Amino acid sequence: MKKLILAIPRRAAPVACFAVLLFAQSQDLSAQRAKRKDKTRVYTIDLSQSRVTATLTQEGFISRRYPNHRVEVKNFGGKIEVSERDETRIAVEVEADAKSLSNADEGMTEFERREFHNVLNNLVLESDKFPKINFVSVSISDARKSGETRTFTLNGDLTLRDATRRVSFPVAVTISKDRLRATGDAELKQTDFGITPYSGKLGMIKIGDVVKINFEIVAKSP
Repeated sequence: MKKLILAIPRRAAPVACFAVLLFAQSQDLSAQRAKRKDKTRVYTIDLSQSRVTATLTQEGFISRRYPNHRVEVKNFGGKIEVSERDETRIAVEVEADAKSLSNADEGMTEFERREFHNVLNNLVLESDKFPKINFVSVSISDARKSGETRTFTLNGDLTLRDATRRVSFPVAVTISKDRLRATGDAELKQTDFGITPYSGKLGMIKIGDVVKINFEIVAKSP
């Protein structure tokens, strides 16, 4: 059987090369457009202007004195990436030091505070074994815009001790070129993360399962 050989005339060779060059340039321009389309602005959390607090409900006899316990997260950081073309495309990563959680109850004695931190670090969080608490966003939903404020539901994975669970909570955000401010509240159950709410002192101390989180985050972009 004779082989079919397709020969390109010499005069046509420059035309073929030009076509190949145009195709390569077109592919390069498409890649550049895609890169510009996906360009994001990165904001880094400013710890000095940010706060995260957790509120625990006291259900034991001691609730007459401390109906709630307020815990501040002293050391955390992270970044927020926002698409320059579509501000509803937001990615969030936050990491906190478990040992930095500190009781902020007013009127609590230093002895009581030490006991509280001992229980929190050694029995509840096991912070020597699990030193970090992490949150990584997965998506946002129900996005709305009113003036300079954007509101949406932030969905992501929270890792606490050795368990990772999907959580969702409402967030309000204001964004400028060099500054982002986000506020919101969330609730989680300790039992969802395999944590048994602390109970001790013959029932005098009994912490409720639900933990309420409140945050105000300020992040800056260079």
